Amino acid sequence: MAKIVKCKLKYFPIKGKGEPIRLAANYAGLPLEDVRVSREEFQAMREAKEIPFNQLPVAEFFDDEGRSVCKVAQTRAILRTVARASGDRMYSSDLGQAAQVDQFLDFEEDLFTAMRSSIFPGRIGMDEYKDDAEKEARRAHVAETVFTSKLELLDRALSASQTGWVAGTGEPSIADFALTASLGWIDSGIVDGVPQGFVVGKFPSVGTYLEKFAALEENKAYYKT
Repeated sequence: MAKIVKCKLKYFPIKGKGEPIRLAANYAGLPLEDVRVSREEFQAMREAKEIPFNQLPVAEFFDDEGRSVCKVAQTRAILRTVARASGDRMYSSDLGQAAQVDQFLDFEEDLFTAMRSSIFPGRIGMDEYKDDAEKEARRAHVAETVFTSKLELLDRALSASQTGWVAGTGEPSIADFALTASLGWIDSGIVDGVPQGFVVGKFPSVGTYLEKFAALEENKAYYKT
């Protein structure tokens, strides 16, 4: 089996779904070529059928001789590959522990599906907003109902964890990288209709979780560069 020693990530010049991959690779010490793709380049890649599923991120992994080992789409699949390439750091070779990590990776999707759908409703067959007032009202409704009820489940899981990491792992797992990136996005105030600090205001335990993740030396070093 080829040993992966490098990752080449292609994603837009934003945090989005690329940030947990960037941070995970940095944490694992896996060299990452971080290619920031413009909208024009993305369209050309789609037309040339260069990317699976016509979306980003896409990552290619290489062995120590520079040969391509695999090309992978989808954030969670890329995160798992980064973890596997790093000796299962951030994941686990134990089936039961890996399943715990996987369930919280999938929970991240449950937690944010409604809010992400509200960003580009036309992409999932919903009517576009008539105006900004309707957009903000719908997102505020999602935040107060669907999103808050899911956050209660996250709060429960964090309270049950003896390590402070969502799957009870000794160090952050790829589920933590996915969740903290998305929580940071929604709590930043960038989403119209959802005030800055919405999450940590309702659930201080989630705020503590985000602070714990941000305090990792690897993350602090990443953002200093």
